[in-house]
Amino acid sequence: MASCKELRQGILFVALLAGVFVAVTSNSYVLAATSALSGDGQQVAKVLSVRKVLRTPYFASRYPQIHYYTLYFAVRGADQTYCGEYETPVLDEIDDLLSAKNKEVEIVLDHKNLTLTTPTGRKIKAYLVTNGC
Repeated sequence: MASCKELRQGILFVALLAGVFVAVTSNSYVLAATSALSGDGQQVAKVLSVRKVLRTPYFASRYPQIHYYTLYFAVRGADQTYCGEYETPVLDEIDDLLSAKNKEVEIVLDHKNLTLTTPTGRKIKAYLVTNGC
């Protein structure tokens, strides 16, 4: 029969082996995910137009309201124009997108979503619009 010390060493060895297995498999998943994001659908595009629309309903209230804006923008990349729609209350995001007009930006297409990276590094995840900009 195995002694208590040998049993502890066996359990420690199995736990160490399981830890190494988890570390190796999780690292391979991270590498696969980052390679899929970096190469799949990433393009350089030029911002053609940006339109800002105030979406806050006006009604009488004694409390201050947060104003939400919907941004409609068009980008052209790889001989195709994409139109996006994005809603935000953050004025810095609006200013970044407005200042990116007529500049080249990175876009990533993913089914019905378009992720735009502004020249300042801000990422904007918008919905693709099919009915024009």
